[in-house]
Amino acid sequence: MMSPSHLRRFFALTAVIAATACGSGMLDAGRLIAPSASGGATVGSPANYLGAFGDSLHHGTVSITVSPSLTVTGTLTIVGAPSQPLTGTVDTAAAEMHVTGGGYTISGFTNNGTLSGFYTGPGGNGFVVASSDSLTQQTHKQYCGVYTSTNSNGRIALQVLSSGDVGGFVVQTSGSALSSFLTGTVINNQTFTGVTNNGIALSGTVSSDLSTIVGTYVPPVGSAAVSSSATGQFSATTGGC
Repeated sequence: MMSPSHLRRFFALTAVIAATACGSGMLDAGRLIAPSASGGATVGSPANYLGAFGDSLHHGTVSITVSPSLTVTGTLTIVGAPSQPLTGTVDTAAAEMHVTGGGYTISGFTNNGTLSGFYTGPGGNGFVVASSDSLTQQTHKQYCGVYTSTNSNGRIALQVLSSGDVGGFVVQTSGSALSSFLTGTVINNQTFTGVTNNGIALSGTVSSDLSTIVGTYVPPVGSAAVSSSATGQFSATTGGC
């Protein structure tokens, strides 16, 4: 649970993002969520975070390193575009990380070795999720792919810790559906259940070689409830990021 100071900083951040949102749907105004973890380390702990990012135009992987002196460096590896170096700082009191580079400005919160945040960039606004195995004391797999539905099309990223805890995001690339963070669980390396920050359920099946998760997801459009006749599906792979 966030402290009052964390909440104030978060709502200030989401207000800026919502005010500048374009191209990626209305970014969810709920709280930032990453998978839970047992490492107990803070944002200021030296570590390397690996994860994924995405918006309506661009997606790829992110690597962020926090040094012992609390300087931050990293790289956005963008599919179909040049990679961008990142530099930044950490706020240990607020458990926040801020990095910039290549026109991207990322602000995120940490949760015992996982990171989730918003960014603004050349493709609009997007999401970042990442994890540091040394801090969570768990391994993790990153699944990325696409969803298609009668409401819109988009991208999906699922960060699965070895405990089965899941964090990620869905971001629309066409149509007018809401983009959002999500959380969930993978049970026995076989089934995935999750829910977005705006309350929409996801469910899926993990392949026997653990390389793919396929399932169902129907995003909402604006404040309207999902139509009972709407359908949608997603597919994400470990090679899709």
